[in-house]
Amino acid sequence: MRSTNRPPSRRRWVTVVTASVVLISACGSGSSKVAGPEPQRTVFDPANFVGPASTNPWQPLVPGTQWVREGTTEVGSRVVPHQVITTVTDVVRVIDGVTTLAVLDQDTDAGQITQVSIDYVAADRQGNVWILGGYTEDFEAGVFTNSHDSWLGAASGDPGILVPRAPTASTPRWHIGEPFTDEPSAGEVVETGAHQCVPFACYDNVLIVREGKVSAIDNEFKFYAPGVGLILNSPKKDSKHKDTEELVNLTQLSRVGLTETSSEVMQLEAHARQTQPRSFGGAAASTRLP
Repeated sequence: MRSTNRPPSRRRWVTVVTASVVLISACGSGSSKVAGPEPQRTVFDPANFVGPASTNPWQPLVPGTQWVREGTTEVGSRVVPHQVITTVTDVVRVIDGVTTLAVLDQDTDAGQITQVSIDYVAADRQGNVWILGGYTEDFEAGVFTNSHDSWLGAASGDPGILVPRAPTASTPRWHIGEPFTDEPSAGEVVETGAHQCVPFACYDNVLIVREGKVSAIDNEFKFYAPGVGLILNSPKKDSKHKDTEELVNLTQLSRVGLTETSSEVMQLEAHARQTQPRSFGGAAASTRLP
């Protein structure tokens, strides 16, 4: 669930805008032109939020939901196996007056953990899923090396929509929420109503979104199945790591499994207070849903 093209991070989670735009793109081939206007930011209004619960078909926010996507990535000049496990936990954090849920991503390359990240998300009254904060840690040979993409709300970042509620071909290019230290990212609709198969299943009415930095928008295509979420990441010409990810499993964790995953988030936050005190040092601790 993360926003993309953030070297060395691969976080892939996105903002609905209000102006119109001519979308210069076509099907999932990636061969179409991608030139277009600068993305616009949506006004962040805490009063417009209903909490972490989501009616967004492209990004379900049910604690315990876990997606496993597998494929390949490039490490230097080598192509190696790549896996991402995304879990909606029951950890909640209030950011700028909005109650958010913590979503945990765990990346493994060539059998070794390489990155772990948290994204704090919530739904507005229109059903758009927003991202309001995050934190990422990198690892080499299983050992922590550094942290980055650390932000909590408007004081240290730019809240934005992760996935729009009802995107169409006429939806303008949108700005993606992210920390102030990051180069602006954007997303745009490539296609709606597509048919797409992945190892886990075949899906109809799939939404395809192009995502990347404003200066390199053609980073990847994301494929969202209604009621399921992200099923496929396909790298495009601006991709640095050439990550390919296909859904291989979708499950609902047991209470024990959810507790274990949520505990990992709490431990990451405790470490964040040490490694990123500017954003997490003075922040209140998260809690868990009853």
